[in-house]
Amino acid sequence: MRRFRVRVNGKEYDVEVEELSSQTQVQQTVSETPEVPVAAGKTEPVKKVEEVKRSEPQAGERSSQSGGTGGINVVSPMSGTILEVFVSVGDSVSIGQKLVILEAMKMENSILAESSGTVRQVKIRKGDNIDAGETMIVLGS
Repeated sequence: MRRFRVRVNGKEYDVEVEELSSQTQVQQTVSETPEVPVAAGKTEPVKKVEEVKRSEPQAGERSSQSGGTGGINVVSPMSGTILEVFVSVGDSVSIGQKLVILEAMKMENSILAESSGTVRQVKIRKGDNIDAGETMIVLGS
């Protein structure tokens, strides 16, 4: 029999668990214990958290970023399949214009231009699978 103290949503529980073999039954005893205040002078270990800078945008971040060549990369906010591409190289786009429809988890997501410019590169085609953070279109001024 093994005993564990488990904390769930601020409440502590003492749990006893019996190890199973091929011929034994499970026996569990759960008892709720009140919160135990930390004794004076007793401290919890502190873990140091460091900020990590990412080189690629993650889901939920802006869907475009400046490229190293002065262009603006329109990146995929999530993994999915390209259903439609509405622009081609040389097209002029304005803010809010629909560039791509991306299907993710059976939902169609419209990817819009966050800045105006001219399409320099289209790195995707209809039917392509794309990962989050992958560049789809490069815009220039």
